[in-house]
Amino acid sequence: MKKKVLNIITRLNIGGATIHAVNLTYALEDYYENKLVSGQIEPYESDMSYYAKKYNVPVTYIKNMSRELQFPNDLIAFWRIYKLIRREKPDIVHTHLSKAGTLGRIAALCAGVPFVYHTFHGNIFKGDFSKWKIKMFIYIERILAKISTNIIAISEKQKEELLSYKITKADKIKVIKLGFDFSNVLALPEHKNQFRNIHNIPNDTLIIALIGRITYQKNPKMFIDIAEILLTIKLPTKPYFLIIGDGDMRDDMQSEINKRGLQNNVIITGFVTDLKPVFADVDMVLMTSHFEGTPVAIIEAMANGKIVLSTNVGGISDIVENGVNGFYFDDFNADLFVDKVLEIVEGRIDLNIISEKAKIVAKETFAIGRLVKDMNDLYEL
Repeated sequence: MKKKVLNIITRLNIGGATIHAVNLTYALEDYYENKLVSGQIEPYESDMSYYAKKYNVPVTYIKNMSRELQFPNDLIAFWRIYKLIRREKPDIVHTHLSKAGTLGRIAALCAGVPFVYHTFHGNIFKGDFSKWKIKMFIYIERILAKISTNIIAISEKQKEELLSYKITKADKIKVIKLGFDFSNVLALPEHKNQFRNIHNIPNDTLIIALIGRITYQKNPKMFIDIAEILLTIKLPTKPYFLIIGDGDMRDDMQSEINKRGLQNNVIITGFVTDLKPVFADVDMVLMTSHFEGTPVAIIEAMANGKIVLSTNVGGISDIVENGVNGFYFDDFNADLFVDKVLEIVEGRIDLNIISEKAKIVAKETFAIGRLVKDMNDLYEL
């Protein structure tokens, strides 16, 4: 008889956590009886529940669970999760993101679930929160770690960060990297120029993209700073800068673009479901984030052989070998990005070698088969 696993995630918004939770649910179905439980997205977030539907993963929704701290709703959500666990009687509860990690782990403890795991998908201790909130989060996570069978970090760098905050001891943290079905994002020849045509971008023009949620974490203002500098430099043709995503800062960033007079070459496309045409046409992918876990957009770009440039945050240095399969910068300095883009445009870097190495690292390190093996090894301990 198969063991039953309950994956509980705060919400199915756009991002790597959603992809990972869905992947775990469908990819391990030959080994376990898997169920996916989710809360609700916030009004300003884009819904990624379509990804679960793509793989025929049914979702049980806890309508009172959301990202924001809301005491009455959080209490109701806890009770509903507890009742669900009591009804389903899972052998394993695996939580994702902080709210689900809090409510789900406590409910699992109260319901007597023998094995409880939590995956950190980012660093909530570096978010746009007040100091007292961050201290509270650290204290709560230390307590929750005591009732967890294991804490899962998605990169070695993230494990180091969790240890620096003394969340738990090193032997309790397991590093299990994300795993992807790259067939969802690998561009094919027939996708060429589709994205350019939608946005009226000439075929011979450089496209530099930021792919992700338009939030404080992703630091989109720095991307606009980079665009503004490059657009003042005389290049053979003016590049186009695309912010591919949506989020609570979208209106502010559009105002910033308009204020600087960049609207002809800096475009916010909104959320794009099918990224194959995007990766067929984009030349470089930039990530200017303040903090990250393991950024999915960077991995998907590398799988497509795209040149990536990123701030050195979270697990970036575990993915990108600087100057070998991509580039990263230790400072939040737009000029560093600009200088590297100019090196690339002027042909001073062999892009073919970097592109091929990026493909190999992404596809070998983050294969879905590797994720299945790692999770099987963990669950069967």
